[in-house]
Amino acid sequence: MDDERKGLPTASPWASYELCAGKFQLEQEANRIGQSAHVSSPEADSGTRIHAWLAGEKIELTESEATTAANLKERGDWQVERIFEGQEYKQLREKRLWLNLDGKPALSGRFDVVSYTNDLALVQDYKCGFREPDPAEQNAQLKVLAVLIALNLPTVKEVIVQIVSGPYGITEARYSLSELSAAYEEIARTLKAINAPDAPFSPSPEACRHCGAKLICQALKDTVIGPLTRLQMSALPADGPRAAKLLDEVEIMAGLLKEIKKFYAGKFEDPTYTIPGYAMAPGATVREVTNWHVARKRLEEFIDEKELAASETYSLGDIEKALGRKLKLKAKEAKVRLNEILAGLIEEKQNSPSLRRVRGEAKLASLEV
Repeated sequence: MDDERKGLPTASPWASYELCAGKFQLEQEANRIGQSAHVSSPEADSGTRIHAWLAGEKIELTESEATTAANLKERGDWQVERIFEGQEYKQLREKRLWLNLDGKPALSGRFDVVSYTNDLALVQDYKCGFREPDPAEQNAQLKVLAVLIALNLPTVKEVIVQIVSGPYGITEARYSLSELSAAYEEIARTLKAINAPDAPFSPSPEACRHCGAKLICQALKDTVIGPLTRLQMSALPADGPRAAKLLDEVEIMAGLLKEIKKFYAGKFEDPTYTIPGYAMAPGATVREVTNWHVARKRLEEFIDEKELAASETYSLGDIEKALGRKLKLKAKEAKVRLNEILAGLIEEKQNSPSLRRVRGEAKLASLEV
């Protein structure tokens, strides 16, 4: 349990709490018995480092992370100047605020940065990933943060909230005092619902995507059983609505299966733990360029700018193909030549190990859900 959050609801998963009231309490139970899902990921860890850098911490970032961080900062700073138009303002970064009900802490939220004057506050939330975030006008997390800011800055008459994203740009919403009051009432109703002893469960792709209770949620497992039993002796549905329902169920099922595998992979952190026939197999070795600015300068001597521009994903495989076409080389020859051109700029890294069957044959078995 994160002591800073005191085991209480937070702003970041608020949209999922609105969709599935039972999620909050079941996540606490999953955490208690050591069956939490969606604990972390490389993408989440990278986002944490980028946020720490944006908050002013001395963090060593990869080249890609540094580019993302600089882009987000530039976009966010420009929005601050646009909103305040030369006025003096104060700023706070990465601070956790609390909402109290009946004199007790009930909910917290941690913002990335808030810029404010006596009358106006601008709350900005940086998004580092490639999944499109809910726009600010519909973003439940920002609704909670807007209310928390208004409660903690009582002279403020308007709160502006912004999503600052690299791939998806800026979205913005404004909360007047009356709108903040209405948002507060909505939040209070949701808090009552998620703390009720009989809080209901409502599985859906959106509610289940980042749920920490996936592994123990019976409602989710019942949803998974549905498409499996219906498809035993029937063809896939062709009509749109039924297909959409089936695809939603499949997405939920895929998330559950991924978390089951992730759970058992985590068990291998104990060197004494074994699963017959399974092991953490080494990840594939991949090549990465350490400095694309220098690499591009070298490559421009061999490959036309247009072909380089077509490889903006910087895939070494794509660049090898372009080099092979230009110099009329076979695939292996192109790889050797590229290594010569980019000597000192390519390093090999091994991907994280993954749980795999390493011996024996997989046996058909029924999964008890």
